[in-house]
Amino acid sequence: MKHGIIVKNIADLRAKPDFRSERKSQLLFNEPVTIGKYQNGYCRVIQPDGYFGWVSENAVKTLSETKLKNYLLTLKCRVKAKTAKINNSNSATASLPKILFYGTKVANLKRQGNYSVSKDSEGHGFRISKSNLAFFKPTKIVKPFDIIKEAKRFLGVPYLWGGISSFGFDCSGFVRTIFGSFNIELPRDSKDQFKCGQKIAVDNIRPADLLFFKGHVAIAIDKDKFIHASLGEGGVAINSLNQNKINYRKDLHEIYLSARRVLL
Repeated sequence: MKHGIIVKNIADLRAKPDFRSERKSQLLFNEPVTIGKYQNGYCRVIQPDGYFGWVSENAVKTLSETKLKNYLLTLKCRVKAKTAKINNSNSATASLPKILFYGTKVANLKRQGNYSVSKDSEGHGFRISKSNLAFFKPTKIVKPFDIIKEAKRFLGVPYLWGGISSFGFDCSGFVRTIFGSFNIELPRDSKDQFKCGQKIAVDNIRPADLLFFKGHVAIAIDKDKFIHASLGEGGVAINSLNQNKINYRKDLHEIYLSARRVLL
């Protein structure tokens, strides 16, 4: 197995080495992967959490294990804007993406006015506005309201099967992305997210608890309302389990499974 890193701002993770196959998920710039075999212009990759699929081979750069490990240690910031423009004037950086998506991890090597200076895995420098970045704060206590406030920023973003970005989310991709912005790493699929945290009774649901339905997941806003990436709503929306509310989702209420708390 080889080691590598994603060099496109976003890359589709396919079920098979074919652009017409199912989009299982997406990978962001600077995400590390383990590389398997190559086939039809694609390579099979495995993410650190074990999630796997096929990406276009031009989306991945092979690195030695040591170089990758050292580079990942420099990624101490995360893009907090829905999209962030990369600024550079060096022809050597022409292959860099022009924009980065929310959640992308980058290095912060030094500050230069209103910009943060960073480098890609090959050492090519670029600048990104400091206002578009959030610094990792491992000791920060994440509160339920923080999660809800962040999730609401994406109201109206379209539904996209396998999507993880501000261009489109699916239900579990939305949940994983929002919690990931607070360095709370959850599995990619709802069936695996269902195993996280502890089970919560309906009467004890609080903001930021995960609500699980058959084949679907949402984030609780309170005991009745929830926010989710919904195919039926066309994207990220707020709905209710209270039949007296105008945004009541009877279809989801009927397939409700349980709630789980990951902010313990």
